[in-house]
Amino acid sequence: MPAFKILDKDEKVPPGYKYIELLTIFDIKMDLTRKARICARGDQTKTPSNMTYASVVTRESIRIGFVLASLNDLEILTADVAGAYLNAPCAEKVYTILGEEFGDYAGSKAIIILALIRGKS
Repeated sequence: MPAFKILDKDEKVPPGYKYIELLTIFDIKMDLTRKARICARGDQTKTPSNMTYASVVTRESIRIGFVLASLNDLEILTADVAGAYLNAPCAEKVYTILGEEFGDYAGSKAIIILALIRGKS
């Protein structure tokens, strides 16, 4: 499923959609691999009431979790959900105007279909 529905040049954005700006973030990892991601400006959208933010956990909190699991004879399981948002539908009615990084589509309006990373700015 595509992340955007790109509108024709003469096509209007449906009523009820809000314009937001996007940021393209480029990164080079320690192993020299490159990564690019598109982020929505988080200050331009309403934060859902059920939104939770993951923060960095301390080593001590992990150890406490291990101790509690050991004392209660619990099995510890892990999962990597870093890409879980990639297939989530966008909860808001938002659109954007595509930038130069979209090549031939630069300047076109696009409705955001799938959830994007919310970048804080």
